Amino acid sequence: MDRIALIDGLDQAKVRETLNVMLRDKSHEFQELAKTLNIPVTTDDWQVIILKFCLDFEECLNIWTDSEEPNSIKNTKCMTIMREIAKGKKNFSEVINMQNVAQTLFSEFHETYKRID
Repeated sequence: MDRIALIDGLDQAKVRETLNVMLRDKSHEFQELAKTLNIPVTTDDWQVIILKFCLDFEECLNIWTDSEEPNSIKNTKCMTIMREIAKGKKNFSEVINMQNVAQTLFSEFHETYKRID
């Protein structure tokens, strides 16, 4: 199974190309988030897993800022995302740093996706 299909509502080929472009400059951020989430970088398409996580985190931010109406499933998903980010962190600054990494990646994804024909 191609994990790129997990990213709903977007052209799969364009998502793959966008991801490849992003990895040229943001591979360290992808690796940092993979380490935080305990996703081995030897896993097939681990970068897609990280990208999907970042896009899910974006959805949580939209819920938390009242841009999107939550439901119980989305609330649970967001709490799970936060638990994964916070797991093993010693202080809130480390948690915020990982949130910022996820935000940087989803923001750059959207910007790059728009530029690719």
